[in-house]
Amino acid sequence: MKKWRCKVCGYIHEGEQPPDVCPVCGVGPEEFELVDSAPAPAKPKRWKCTVCDYIHEGDEPPEVCPVCGVGREMFVLLEDVVQQLTAASVQNSTEGTSRAALDKISYGLYVVSSIKAGKLNGQISNTVFQLTDPPLRIAVCLNKKNLTHEYISETGCFTVSVLGQEQFDMVRNFGYRSGRTADKFADVPYVAGKNGCPILCNCMAYLEGRVIPDKVLDVGTHHLFVADVTGGMVVDERAALTYEYFRSNKQKK
Repeated sequence: MKKWRCKVCGYIHEGEQPPDVCPVCGVGPEEFELVDSAPAPAKPKRWKCTVCDYIHEGDEPPEVCPVCGVGREMFVLLEDVVQQLTAASVQNSTEGTSRAALDKISYGLYVVSSIKAGKLNGQISNTVFQLTDPPLRIAVCLNKKNLTHEYISETGCFTVSVLGQEQFDMVRNFGYRSGRTADKFADVPYVAGKNGCPILCNCMAYLEGRVIPDKVLDVGTHHLFVADVTGGMVVDERAALTYEYFRSNKQKK
């Protein structure tokens, strides 16, 4: 089966074609690239001499260091050594290494929802974060092509349902299809927030937001909505779903 990688957030999709919408960051199929699914050849082990820093490649360390002459007991496996940044390596950073570094930033996965003219919609977002306290403000970043973005742009209100670690089904329901062709809330229990926007009944926590009109930032393909928090609470104490956990376990669920 083919694997497709989102060039924006790194999400991996399996299928003959890329998805219509990235379930994590919301970009379209044009932002996906085909990934070579062939297993990478095994890399040889690398051993470092702790006396002179000589590097040896092989299943075992050398009997004698060819540089300083110490024995094999003075070698350590590089995988066991915490690597440190050097001035030279900083100069060699590329777009590819930058994307790899972005994968190390921790993200949650949330259902951001809104309502317009009585119609509900929600989407998965990994870009929801607190800005200030006080005043209690959060920010949500959404792709301009998404229906939820359209609803929030017109109404200025939304909710954020924080997902529990086990709620992979909610990621698929709200992230793998578009609200323009499917009613995502058809089989999902929800209640209306004080602002009228839907909140998942089985979320672990939720927030309600009111967009501050003069604090909407255009960042290219997305808008960053800065909002005052107008309501929220913890519903159930359990582990929150993170993007890293989802990527590592989605094939098992």
